[in-house]
Amino acid sequence: MRIKAVVYSRVSTGEQNPKAQLEVVLQYAQERGYEVVKILEEQTSGSTDPLERPVFKELLKFVKENNIGVIILYDLTRFYRAASPTQALNKLRQIMDEYEVFFEFAREPEIEDPLFREFWMFVKSWFASYERLQTSLRTKYGLMRLKKEGRLYHRPSVVHYYAAWLYDKDFSELTKEELESAKKQLVKIVKKYWDNPAVKKTKIGELLKQNELREMYIRFPKAPDSYFTWRILQN
Repeated sequence: MRIKAVVYSRVSTGEQNPKAQLEVVLQYAQERGYEVVKILEEQTSGSTDPLERPVFKELLKFVKENNIGVIILYDLTRFYRAASPTQALNKLRQIMDEYEVFFEFAREPEIEDPLFREFWMFVKSWFASYERLQTSLRTKYGLMRLKKEGRLYHRPSVVHYYAAWLYDKDFSELTKEELESAKKQLVKIVKKYWDNPAVKKTKIGELLKQNELREMYIRFPKAPDSYFTWRILQN
């Protein structure tokens, strides 16, 4: 299941070639495997608070009602030309917290001011850390809910983690069919290393972390990775 995305394009009066910016954003979404389900365009000043823009408010309503995972814009200036970078960051954080959605930008803004350029690097780093934290919290509370409902009696296996990553779901949302499909795929991935006499079985976890399962372990750093994890899969 692909992550659902919406595209927001803000243009100012008389701005040149907004279609070119939209093409860049759509290409960005395609390269990352996002499913773009809606495109909204708005003609307004960048200094206007996003929460006071009619189209942007329509976008947030759509995000909340349709389980949208990411909002994609051309660059940070399309979101908000605030009085200060901190103000723009706080606005992003407010929306991400309230609507449980992530922002991505297809292009980095052209920044001449060295201090603001350094700030932008901090923002990008903050985005990555924030996304990992939110994922960790959703996983933690999902497990707590399952245990409370009596539907989970053990720690999740590597199959649970792989399925949650593969289908972009919490553990509580996974179906039996998805778990079975994920297990089959995971067994095939591991088998390639397990059956290779040139590969030490104790090193399989490291190889998977560097290659096929790299993104899974970035999202779930506490997922099982020991020798016994892979041995059980082969039985």
